[in-house]
Amino acid sequence: MTISHFFLHLALSPRIFNGFSLRDLSTTIAVLALILVGWYALNRWGLSVYPDDPSAGGEYTVIRWASDPNPARTEQMALFNRLYEDKKVRVVLDPSADVQKILTQAAAGSGPDVFDIYSYATFALYASKGVMVELNDYMREAKLNFDDFWLHRRNALAVPVADVPAEADEYERFRIFAVPNNVTVSVTFLNRSLYDAVQRERQAQNLAMPPLPWNHWTWWDYVLLCQALTKKSADGRRYETFGSGGAGFGGGLNNFIYQAGGSFLNDDGTEIALDSPAGAIAAQYLYDLVNTFHVVPSAEDQSAQTGGGGWGGQSILGLYSAGKLGTILIGRWGLIKVRREARFTTEIYPMPRYVPYEEWERWMSDPDIRANPSLRDGPWGEISETGRHRGKAGEMGGRVTAIRKGTQHEREAFYFLEYLSSPDFNNLLTKDADAFGSRKQFSERYFSQPDPEFPDEDQHRSALLDAMEHPVAEQAAAYGAAFDITRLQGALGTNLINAAYQPADSTARQTYRFLGRMPDQSAVSNPTVGQAAVTEMSVRMRESLAKAKRNRTLSSRSHAFDLLGIAILLGAIGVGLAFYARRQRAEMDA
Repeated sequence: MTISHFFLHLALSPRIFNGFSLRDLSTTIAVLALILVGWYALNRWGLSVYPDDPSAGGEYTVIRWASDPNPARTEQMALFNRLYEDKKVRVVLDPSADVQKILTQAAAGSGPDVFDIYSYATFALYASKGVMVELNDYMREAKLNFDDFWLHRRNALAVPVADVPAEADEYERFRIFAVPNNVTVSVTFLNRSLYDAVQRERQAQNLAMPPLPWNHWTWWDYVLLCQALTKKSADGRRYETFGSGGAGFGGGLNNFIYQAGGSFLNDDGTEIALDSPAGAIAAQYLYDLVNTFHVVPSAEDQSAQTGGGGWGGQSILGLYSAGKLGTILIGRWGLIKVRREARFTTEIYPMPRYVPYEEWERWMSDPDIRANPSLRDGPWGEISETGRHRGKAGEMGGRVTAIRKGTQHEREAFYFLEYLSSPDFNNLLTKDADAFGSRKQFSERYFSQPDPEFPDEDQHRSALLDAMEHPVAEQAAAYGAAFDITRLQGALGTNLINAAYQPADSTARQTYRFLGRMPDQSAVSNPTVGQAAVTEMSVRMRESLAKAKRNRTLSSRSHAFDLLGIAILLGAIGVGLAFYARRQRAEMDA
């Protein structure tokens, strides 16, 4: 008996409904219906359990945007939906742009319509996998000029076309696969409230306070400031604050290497360039920030700190927002969380620039120059325009956005990319502190004058304009090795922070005068740790790059001769077997 037959039998059974009138049955059904309707209404409009239908019953085409769940995304999507109301297109958030997820879904012909890409290495991977729609025709039709975007983000947007005449236009010289979403260069966030509190404490003890940052300050000025902002508890058993967030969010090791005049890779990504004097200097500086000057938390120290909640809660940014860090090296996009959660004043300054320690020590040894940094002289000094900008560099990163190949809504998806390039989006993004807009002109216009809605952030403008003038393009390894090399870059930074490298020379010593905890003290380090670190990691990187090159060569070369050889071999075996079989028959016949 089926379930439907059971209930029919039950309904017709006189024993069940003996004495139960039709009116009673109708009343019972009506009460149950009211309960169900009330429950649905409570969940639908009261508790909002059931999400709204963004397509409004099929009236709108819905575009899924894979990005991070940054709170700024809500208004960014709402503005698109208002501006493109006449196109009957709406965008909704897919709150994850995980690389493996995008690749897996693209292979299955599903997934988001548009997706964010967070690094040049990821863009290179997607380009090699063929998961992005080529945008040249759409860009030409929309009159979007490739040159409108930041020059230093070009490599993360398009692939150059080989053997194209020099006079060809940009749509012929490049295969364009993405447009910039936001653009970021690291700057220094300073907890000004903490600085003022420490300054009052020091004044009460007749101790000098390091000066506030300025646009041309150096690595070593940064150490002095971070030492002052690093505080232990009264019993000395734990850290209450650290002066710096270290290499978090790309603000550390990569930039240190560029500032010192080096790079991880050569220009086309085919060779490892890490084990250079500049690489060793940068690695040593990161190591010393943690293990010599003790102003950056190690992994153990960081886990012992309690950050804020929500998006980025226990990250370096979360620790800063919770007041546990005096400074952090990060893109302006971190201000989104700071605006919402921090209970202190944040000021923004440029990244400290590289100056050889010996030059800085010479300046500090002169009482007049020490008291007035504008008197710093020599090839790295602030007296000359060239000198005060020397040693500045910041890796330009950010999000770029592409359309998934195979989407059923390709043209509607391009409307969203067109929106990302528009003045409306650029102005909203910059005002919302989501780093800089995709087009430099709009960011420069915004920071050229105060924003009355954020009067306290007027101090930020000079530093942000300065940071825009010293960008370096992201690098990515060739031959499909970009992800492996990026992973090893991260491992290098982590190992330096956690003191995992042995020095190249255990007897070497470097004395940092003027960088002790007190003015009359010095700090001592082994200066060959950085050299040992970049030497060891360069070996691993070269092995990874060589392996990728071999694999690329094998997969790309013609296999015609291999197939011909196999065919000849199989033919020879067949002839041999036939000859052997004929001989056997001849022997049997004999």
